[in-house]
Amino acid sequence: MNNDGFCDWVASIERGDCGFTYIRFYNDAPHWVRNEAVNRFGKGTVFLPPRQSRRLPTRHAA
Repeated sequence: MNNDGFCDWVASIERGDCGFTYIRFYNDAPHWVRNEAVNRFGKGTVFLPPRQSRRLPTRHAA
């Protein structure tokens, strides 16, 4: 998966104590982003509950 696709689903990432990474996805994130996070950040990945859905860019009609 490319970095852009993964980052689109991440609401927040914080590095915590003892090497843990706290990550929060949007409500509608597909399952593969969770697997990608573990591959990138390792076993110290802590998933926080989602708070919101991803906001898609709005397109204004001309």
